[in-house]
Amino acid sequence: MKKLFVVLVVVFFQTVISAQSPIGKGSVTLGGSISYSSQSYEKLEDNTTVFTFNPQAGYFFVDNFYTAISIKYERYSMGKSNSTSLGLGPAIRYYFDLEKIKPFAGLAYSYNEQTYSSTNDKIKSTELKLTGGINFFVTNYFALEASINYSFIDYTLPSGMYFYDKSKSNVFQIAVGVNYFIY
Repeated sequence: MKKLFVVLVVVFFQTVISAQSPIGKGSVTLGGSISYSSQSYEKLEDNTTVFTFNPQAGYFFVDNFYTAISIKYERYSMGKSNSTSLGLGPAIRYYFDLEKIKPFAGLAYSYNEQTYSSTNDKIKSTELKLTGGINFFVTNYFALEASINYSFIDYTLPSGMYFYDKSKSNVFQIAVGVNYFIY
C-alpha cells in the first residue's frame, strides 16, 4: 500500500509539472529579435540601412502576462556616414494560450542614445512601441517568434546640428526572433 501511494504521488507531481504552461506564472524567458531595413530617398544617391538587435529577459508574474527588460542595439549606415544607437527600457506582453502557437500583443518603452561616428554628436530619443505577433513552439521550451511593430519616436537633437532641437518619427518594422522559456 505504501509503494502504491508513493507511485501515485510521483505520477501526480509529474502530471502537474509537465502540465505547466511556458507562459504560466513563475516562468522566465530569455530571447530577442533581429531586423534589417533599407530605405531609399528620391533625391539622394545613398540608401539608409538599419540593423537592429533587441535581446530581452522577462518574467511572468501572472499567467499569460509578461514583463521584461529590453536592450536595443541599432547600427545605421548611409553612404560613408554611420551611427550606433543603444536603448534600454521595459516591455510588457499579453499572450493568448493556444497549443503550439501563442499570439501576443505588447507595449514597450525605451530611452535611446545614438552616436554618429564621424562627429561624435549624440541624438537622444524615447520610443513607445506597439507590438503584435506569434511565438511558434518548436519544443516545450523553445519558440520562434515573428512580430509586427509600430513605434512613435521623439528625438532631442544636439543644438546647432539641425534647424530644430526636437523631431518626431514613426517606424513600421517586421522582426523575427527566438525565445527560450524556463518553467
